[in-house]
Parts: sequence; structure tokens; C-alpha cells
Amino acid sequence: MSKQEISIVKLMDGSTLVGKISYGDDTVEIEHPIELVPQIMPLPQGIMGESINLRPWIAVSEEQTFSIERRNVITVANLQQNFKAGYHRMVKSIYLDGPEWRGDFIEDEGPEVEMDLELLEELANAVL
Repeated sequence: MSKQEISIVKLMDGSTLVGKISYGDDTVEIEHPIELVPQIMPLPQGIMGESINLRPWIAVSEEQTFSIERRNVITVANLQQNFKAGYHRMVKSIYLDGPEWRGDFIEDEGPEVEMDLELLEELANAVL
């Protein structure tokens, strides 16, 4: 694998991920992937705007590094320098200090589980 850089990865399914990537023979590995989710919103005077919401990619996985077959990657680009600090804050919040999952998703264990889901929703809707 080559040196990891914080990059933007556009996938064939339309997903856009940001993470530390490295290249294998037939794969791209992405560590701490965060998905960029665009949202079109109306602004005053009939102008349309766009915001980007950030959320963990494959949020409930124990893994922090994922392999993607190269044939599923459309393009890769370096993340602009002024967004790197925000990416690191999101990684810290999601992957390093992320919510402590309690219980399982089948049985309701009361308010503690709801609080964790609220935190996950807040992280998923965070804006860079």
C-alpha cells in the first residue's frame, strides 16, 4: 500500500467519501471514511443552494478501514487544506471519541439507547 493521504473518493454508486486512502493492486483502502451528503435547499429570491452534511460511512461497523475495489472508484482528489482540520475533528468525534454503543438493536433498553441514537443523528447531520 502507498502512503495515506486525506482524499475525496467518488464511487460508482454516487457516494462521496473523505478519508485517508492508500492503494493496493486492485483496491483502494479508506481509513476513517466520512460520507459527504449534499442537500439542495431553497434560499431567498428563488435561489437554490446546497449544503453538505457529514456522516460516518457504515456507521455501526467495528472496522475503521474499508477496502473498495478499484473498479467501483470513479475518481480520487486531494482534500483542500482548509477542510482538513474539520475532517480531523469529525474523525475524533465519530471514530476516536465516538458514541459508546450499548445494548443491541433488537431489544429496547430504554432512554440510554435513545440518547445514543440522538447523538448519532446529531453527528450524522453535522456540517463541516
